[in-house]
Amino acid sequence: MGCHAVTTPVRLAVRNLTVSYGQHEVVHGIDFAVERGSIVSLLGANGSGKSTTVKALTGVNPLHAKSQVTFNDNPIRAKDLTPVAARKIGIRVVHQESPLIANMTVAEMTALHTGFPLVGATFVQRRALARKTEGILREFDVAVHPNTLCADLTAGERALVSLVISMAGISPERALLVLDETTAPLSTREAARLLDRVRGVADRGLSVLMVTHRLPEVREYSDRTIVLRDGNLVSNIGADDFSEADVIHAMVGGAGHSASSHDHERSRGRGRGRTDRPALVVENLAGNVSRELSLAVGTGEILGVTGRSGEGASELLRLIGGVESTHVGTTKIDGNDAPITGARDAIRAGIFYLSLDRLNEGGIALMTVHDNVVLPRVERYGANRRRAASDVDRMIRELDIRPADPTVPYASLSGGNQQKVLLARWLLLEPRILLLDDPAVGVDPNTREIIFDTLRELAARGTTVIIRSSEPEHLVRLCDRVIVVNGGRIVEELTDLNLEDISRATYA
Repeated sequence: MGCHAVTTPVRLAVRNLTVSYGQHEVVHGIDFAVERGSIVSLLGANGSGKSTTVKALTGVNPLHAKSQVTFNDNPIRAKDLTPVAARKIGIRVVHQESPLIANMTVAEMTALHTGFPLVGATFVQRRALARKTEGILREFDVAVHPNTLCADLTAGERALVSLVISMAGISPERALLVLDETTAPLSTREAARLLDRVRGVADRGLSVLMVTHRLPEVREYSDRTIVLRDGNLVSNIGADDFSEADVIHAMVGGAGHSASSHDHERSRGRGRGRTDRPALVVENLAGNVSRELSLAVGTGEILGVTGRSGEGASELLRLIGGVESTHVGTTKIDGNDAPITGARDAIRAGIFYLSLDRLNEGGIALMTVHDNVVLPRVERYGANRRRAASDVDRMIRELDIRPADPTVPYASLSGGNQQKVLLARWLLLEPRILLLDDPAVGVDPNTREIIFDTLRELAARGTTVIIRSSEPEHLVRLCDRVIVVNGGRIVEELTDLNLEDISRATYA
């Protein structure tokens, strides 16, 4: 599909954008434009070519010679578009993971990009640096003190600081900001805070290309929406024509789950495997943040966990899963004492934890999909490679892992497909209790529903599921009840689930 006619100046225009990995073409000659002062959303299922397109425009992936790119009316040869060149001309990017150094201050991180004010040749003028950083932060209405350590920032503040740093040294009237899943790790409120700032700067001339899986963000902030599927541009629509149903259909080509089918499956599946007998009981659990956490979770129950970022919701799952050491507390599984001193103890007890950090705490980047899936069962398979291959192939089919090739490296997969590989690993071990920390972060709607349907089926067969989510809507649709963890304590339990109550309890 070609570019739409526009009445405002075009900041970025691409024609016949083509990207290949070796002999394999993955983005097939797409055309689109981003106008001055507009926010254009780039959507697509995991593996559709979004990340590849972003990497090509920011100089990370080499473009095919036939690709045509124009920025601020200046043609750019494909071979000249390197990361340094892209940043120099005004193409800036904020990634999902904020690249901030924990033991540096906000001012010091900013100065890495703008330069340190010096006395002589060696001494930094700290006051001048703080004043300079304050001015940059003020331009984006970011209320963070320049001398704050990056380690002490909340997830939302990290995203805002990363935004400010990415735009350092460039006028918004000449720049294109690429938001590459930037809001994925943020709560709904934190994401809105970030995008409100972006919208304000866009109104002053900044152009934005936003990659996201959150359709409400697209509806609220985007002027136009582009959809990729299998490396092809399949939809290019203005804000007035935006429809979530049409966008999802374009993303998955009719292979998706409808909203009504979600609700039907939820009401049909909820509670089918539940019994009154507790599968898991923890008492007086404590960690770095958590204090005196006690709860009981039934067999076949899906328990939701939510709460403000950094106040114990994630830590609760990590303590139960043995990923973080408990200072005190006891754990019982099916009525029997189960001392958990580490992840090995938890796995032996049938407790499996799926981390939010897929790359560093999940899969092994350079290992294949096959090897990542079978890793915990290597000793059980022994020399029976045929059985291992059969199990992996079955998981690839059931979870729709793409590409459906067990020999590709884990690191080459999109975030959603990495998540499905990690889920497949634990499914083969038939978990008694499955812990998932925000498993739908950064995945497309169809992948999210595959994950949710899998969790419903597990619960129906008697597996106990505990899931933390930063999205209240997901908890309403999936869970039997929800606990709210704030200030390191369970402050509320909700059984009559609705979006308003969960949002209020989470953010109050």
